Amino acid sequence: MADVSPAQALAHATAVGGRVVDLIRRDPRGDDQTCRWELVVTLSTSPEDRAAAAWIIADEIMRERTDGRPRSYERWRDATLNGAKLTGKDHVLVEYFVKPVFEAAAAKKEGNHGLAGYVGEWLWYLLTRDLPQDPARPVEILGPPKAAVNDGGGDGLIVYREGGSARGFSFRLWEMKKYTGEANQPDGAIRNGWTQLNTKAGIYLGMLSWGDKMLADDTREFVGSLAEQWVDEEESAGAGVSVALNATATPTKAFHLAHEHFTTHKHPGALQGLVVAIDDLEGFAHQVRKYVWTAL
Repeated sequence: MADVSPAQALAHATAVGGRVVDLIRRDPRGDDQTCRWELVVTLSTSPEDRAAAAWIIADEIMRERTDGRPRSYERWRDATLNGAKLTGKDHVLVEYFVKPVFEAAAAKKEGNHGLAGYVGEWLWYLLTRDLPQDPARPVEILGPPKAAVNDGGGDGLIVYREGGSARGFSFRLWEMKKYTGEANQPDGAIRNGWTQLNTKAGIYLGMLSWGDKMLADDTREFVGSLAEQWVDEEESAGAGVSVALNATATPTKAFHLAHEHFTTHKHPGALQGLVVAIDDLEGFAHQVRKYVWTAL
């Protein structure tokens, strides 16, 4: 991958629209299946496009981890874009936010597979967040990925407000996986995602706490009953599996066996799949890490 500086990456990202969704192509698949899915082909072989996407993700991660605070986020960002190094207590402060995920990547280098998984979770989140919304089904809640890829609980939750539904809302719990093999056979990773949701989704939902969230009364009532809706297999509850993989491993058929591994919810639209195909997923994840670590 050509060496594109953070400042150059930001300039190209701005020129193309400033979002990961501006660098992708989406292709709906599986209309004849129980589980429909989308193939997202992203991050072309252009070094500028890949660098732009890596910068967008690095910047979004740091903004989220630091809550956008001036002393941590803004000083990290200014130093990174100016090619400078943070020193003294500013260096120590920013390291607190970077180390939980990215220090391990520095130590293990190419062998750190957790980094690719973490970047895959952020790809799912940014693709979901920035797509045009359905006016009849606007997003009410979409939480960013967990602080570290191995944290307990579910990987992704999205709540929609649906005026015509029985509860006025619906939700989908997502599990994120990665596949770094070369052959186009990610079936094992996909199967693991569905079996994990099949056995643990209710536990993940029971772990959620909303006491510190500012929510409308009807929203709070809905999210307080997510585990109940799940165990009762209500139509308001759905499941999804997203897999990030190397472009060389892009499948022509996927998620056609989802209903065999996820055996509870059977209402139409209960299952959804997503494949995000990236040229050299591991290499791209390390490009994100490089940008995050530039100022340290």
